[in-house]
Amino acid sequence: MTISVSYDSLAGSVSINDYLTDWALGFKTAGHGTSNTGGFSNGSLSGDQYATHGAKGSDYAFIADSDTSNGLHYVFDPKQPASSNLNHYLWGELDNVQLGQELGGGSGSDFTLDTYKVAFNGLDLSSAEGAGRVGNAVQEVIYGLMQGNTAALTSVLNDLLDDYGLSTASTFDQLAAAGIGHAVDSFATDVALVGVQDVAQDWALAA
Repeated sequence: MTISVSYDSLAGSVSINDYLTDWALGFKTAGHGTSNTGGFSNGSLSGDQYATHGAKGSDYAFIADSDTSNGLHYVFDPKQPASSNLNHYLWGELDNVQLGQELGGGSGSDFTLDTYKVAFNGLDLSSAEGAGRVGNAVQEVIYGLMQGNTAALTSVLNDLLDDYGLSTASTFDQLAAAGIGHAVDSFATDVALVGVQDVAQDWALAA
């Protein structure tokens, strides 16, 4: 799958690194905890999408999306200690990540982000059941975002962008010039190139 990036047109001259830094600072006011919960699109432990937002007044949020129906899964094994590598981890297929502010929807409707939106599509990450936390790119990207840490996502993006002679130091307009970026009017309702669905149940991923 080829990477594609859809972005708010107002962010065209901004580098991906600068955008991710700003998003992380805004989201990091939450940290991971009981007030920073999220959920899957269909079911309590699996679904097509997982979404969560910052706490303590933060409007920043993200949506992790799989192109495969019910493609993301969370393992919680009460027989294992919480610290076990094989407990409290995500596996499955992670294809798209959308970042922005003002998470909406849920409770039977699709999730949306209202402002400051960027969608990274075609990530093509996968991990199998039993992968655990260590060396599991799906876990590392999503759990990192839950903590306001974009390092794992940055690494994935740099690997994909390198094929085009670009990196996360490139601006969104430079991605557009290379044919893999698409600017959307800042007043458009959605910049995502993929559907974003609802979260059926609110819960926290434990670390």
